[in-house]
Amino acid sequence: MTKISTPDIHYFNPGHETAIHSGNARYTPTATVRKMMADLSLLPVWYGKEGDYVLVDRADDASRFISALPHEIRPSIHPLSFAENSELPAHSAPLQAAPWGFSPQSIRLFETLRQHLPSLSVPRWDEALARLTHRHTAVECLKELSPPAEEIPSPQIFSDINGIRKYVETHPLPCIVKTPYSCSGRGVYWIRSKKWDEQTHRRIDGALKKQHSVSIETAMDKVCDFAMEFESGSDGEVIFRGLSVFDTSADGAYGGNLLGSSERLAKRLEEYVSETDLDRVREAVRNVLTGKIGTVYKGFLGVDMLIYRKGASFGIHPFIELNLRRTMGHVCLQLSNRLIHPSAQGRFVVACQPAGEAFRTHQQMKKRHPLQIVDGRIRSGYFSLCPVMPETRFRAYILLGTV
Repeated sequence: MTKISTPDIHYFNPGHETAIHSGNARYTPTATVRKMMADLSLLPVWYGKEGDYVLVDRADDASRFISALPHEIRPSIHPLSFAENSELPAHSAPLQAAPWGFSPQSIRLFETLRQHLPSLSVPRWDEALARLTHRHTAVECLKELSPPAEEIPSPQIFSDINGIRKYVETHPLPCIVKTPYSCSGRGVYWIRSKKWDEQTHRRIDGALKKQHSVSIETAMDKVCDFAMEFESGSDGEVIFRGLSVFDTSADGAYGGNLLGSSERLAKRLEEYVSETDLDRVREAVRNVLTGKIGTVYKGFLGVDMLIYRKGASFGIHPFIELNLRRTMGHVCLQLSNRLIHPSAQGRFVVACQPAGEAFRTHQQMKKRHPLQIVDGRIRSGYFSLCPVMPETRFRAYILLGTV
């Protein structure tokens, strides 16, 4: 007999690390993050499973967007509005809360929703997740890898600004300072000069006042960003789900992901390092994660890594950052598996533009890159993953061509 999985109710809450740091179930994200959450609230339809639900601000707009999609690629996931209780179904079968990332704030939202959906299962907040989300966990994991990553300088964590100044004076530059609760390149400060100026002092002092500590590490000669995506199961075992190859700006902000089969992404990395090296890193990281988080956290997670230049060869930094949540890399794995034609390659992009300009760019790209669907998959063209309105600022889209 085929086991029927419990439907999930998805909720896109990027930047949940800041909500965890606040510890406040009534935490309110910044206006920019709230706008991103609203504009991209429908993103989970591309990684959820058939029969799931997704929480959105405006269910009618979301339903119209889904209905207008080509039939071959139309997802069978239902939008719900948590602002409009009339939109909620009379659902008696079990449902499961599935936010992008768990935090006291997201759990409180689902507990409120459970008043209208008694069958909704919502986990309790575990303070251990706050500890594991702290950047210190990535530092610990790097140290515990077996075999050890001996060539990788371990980040150091400081709670006073004098320790950071001394580090800058005694270590090669550039250095990277990171706040303990941040993601996607936010909360990252580069120090490129031994001269300790007022701007550097002000930024790091502000970070210490907000989050009480920061990590600092010497930057490596990076040639490629990538990540390994995992899932922690109910049995405590961490399972490898795939590779993610992505772009970042000069200051480390997330830019977008490459799309394509796992084999194609692996070949991109194997231009620099061997398949054996990648396999060794994958198993070392998976083993550390199983011991560190397997009994505490259940769900998706990603580990950011990079390939760096070391003389005439290349090496792998195996543990830059732990993302204890879904990631854009997970989204791209699902897009590549479900939506992208095997002969296609391209990019997944999250873009931010002023309202009006984003809508005009969307319309222009639709004309310049018409969508082509072959055998039920997108082979080429521009495709927006979420509705784009005149008031939209954030877009998530794919742009594909053929090999």
